[in-house]
Amino acid sequence: MLVGSTRDQIINQAFQLMLQRGLNGFSYRDISEPLGIKNAAIHYHFPNKMDLLSALIAENHQLLRESTSEFMAYGGPARPQLEGLFDYTMNQCQCGRPICMVGALAVDYNDLNDKIKLANDSFIKDSVSWVTKVLETGRAQDEFSFEGPAKRKAISILATIQGARQMARVDSMDILESIFVQIRTDLGIND
Repeated sequence: MLVGSTRDQIINQAFQLMLQRGLNGFSYRDISEPLGIKNAAIHYHFPNKMDLLSALIAENHQLLRESTSEFMAYGGPARPQLEGLFDYTMNQCQCGRPICMVGALAVDYNDLNDKIKLANDSFIKDSVSWVTKVLETGRAQDEFSFEGPAKRKAISILATIQGARQMARVDSMDILESIFVQIRTDLGIND
């Protein structure tokens, strides 16, 4: 097996376990056994759990940057960006990642070291910044209509989606779809 693919499999398995059990609810053995590898293979890539967690955050942060870089650099219509957030969220839930990284880490936030807290906080800041930019652009181009500062609305949208993901995990994906419809309504989007 290639080193890169082993590393990716470790990250995916760790992410699944973190979502199911929380940061402190799994060991390297819980990762290694289903993958058919030795714990030493995990330690090779991630000497300790905080290194593994750092990689999980970095992977999610890089995905956000890649997904938003063109819009942040060049602007364009805001609605496709918002719909992209909805599509990304739905896709994550359907592929077995029902809780976002921020939601998963919030439970164990006080157990995180300062480096991980800083990385997580940076991910949150970039997420809020991107959604704020989408909302500002949408309002300026008359795509969206809402009261109050765009940053406050962005935080509200992200928190709503995070909560809806948790509810959808317990109930059904229909909750997420319903929340997306409500967010569109709150932004004055008429389909």
